[in-house]
Amino acid sequence: MMEKFSILEALDTAIETEKLGIEFYGKLVDTVKDPELKEFFQWLRGEEAKHLVKYTNLKKEYEKRERKVDMGEEARALLRALSEAEIFRASGWDFEKVKEMDLKEAVKKALEFEKQSLLFFYSLWDSVEKEHADILREIILEERRHVVKLKEVLEKL
Repeated sequence: MMEKFSILEALDTAIETEKLGIEFYGKLVDTVKDPELKEFFQWLRGEEAKHLVKYTNLKKEYEKRERKVDMGEEARALLRALSEAEIFRASGWDFEKVKEMDLKEAVKKALEFEKQSLLFFYSLWDSVEKEHADILREIILEERRHVVKLKEVLEKL
């Protein structure tokens, strides 16, 4: 019998991811001198905070009726791998070193973070009930927009 993956486990990871994003972008806001980039990272931090609220509320919905989601083996394995916080802290996610990074390196780290987040949220897609798919779709579109904007900033540096 196939092991089932709890949507609550996935949402816990989504919440942790958003907290990491808030922390990282907060460090960049505190570090960056350029006013335009400071504003950009403040905006990204705000976006992560909005996502945190959405995922926290969605988790509360599911907690009312804890259910296991029947997933394919590949999707379950991917979610399990992504749900390990190490994937978000891998690739040099030492928050204390953010202030030592040059701007280009920091933007590269932010881009990597957003790509990893996007991969996780795409993987989460099969786990949510249809009634909540619009919330996830909206967040995926926002994460994709973050990736594009960060790529544009990186190309200008």
